[in-house]
Amino acid sequence: MDAGYVLRRLPVALFAGLVSSGCVVAAAGAGAGAGIYYTSQGVESVVDASVDATFAAAERAFRHFEIEQTSMKVEEGGAKRELEGKSESADVDVKVKFERQGESTYIEVTARESLVEWDKDFARAIVAKIVELAH
Repeated sequence: MDAGYVLRRLPVALFAGLVSSGCVVAAAGAGAGAGIYYTSQGVESVVDASVDATFAAAERAFRHFEIEQTSMKVEEGGAKRELEGKSESADVDVKVKFERQGESTYIEVTARESLVEWDKDFARAIVAKIVELAH
């Protein structure tokens, strides 16, 4: 096999690996380089904003989607945070995790409908709103 053949096939192999592991780019988000990615239970993204700005945006997104905040955790001096809530209209439990990554913030959102079911569309809508409001 020549090197050119391998290099041409590498992107296909990498994409196939991502698909089989459940990590596929779903849609581009607002902001430079931001993407929204589906996980096995929800959605994740990196927001080009501080943890403080991203957390404030998540609280506004909770109000926008009428999610009642039920708990909040702060660790590592605020560099890691978690926000949980309950949505009556969508009948889901929502969890938002934040973690500083340099000047950006990694977020993960899950919207759990039952012990074994998650509403990834609702989680994606929450992430998109957080990304929009954080800028």
